[in-house]
Amino acid sequence: MKILVNDLKDKPSFDFICNYTNEIKSIEDIISIKPVNFHLDAFFTDDEVTLSVSGHVDLTLTCAKTLLPVEHQMDITESIIFGSSEDADFILEDEIDISDILFGYIIAEKPYVVYHPDAKNINFEKEKSIHPAFADLNKLLHKK
Repeated sequence: MKILVNDLKDKPSFDFICNYTNEIKSIEDIISIKPVNFHLDAFFTDDEVTLSVSGHVDLTLTCAKTLLPVEHQMDITESIIFGSSEDADFILEDEIDISDILFGYIIAEKPYVVYHPDAKNINFEKEKSIHPAFADLNKLLHKK
């Protein structure tokens, strides 16, 4: 969703929905993402615009061990400053692509690794057994 800065002056507070179905196609650990309902408030100062954005994100991620789907919810609450000062997050332009910026925040804040509840006791390596020739030696080493 692209926002014109001049339109924000007339309507500084509104809700909007972003659908990121196409954006997640290239991200391997995200199975799906529901459309996100965001709320935006715009605040103007001398030569800066601060957008206060909040929303709830429902993701389905891939378990790192089993590749099973794992539901994950997260809340995004960001204050994004547009301007030319050092404090600004982005340069202020006439048009702001807010959906791309918010998708970046979602990707940055989602967990790097998630585990399915069934994956707790899964081991992919076999437990190492002692060679029979050294079994007696192991008993001597671990004798109490």
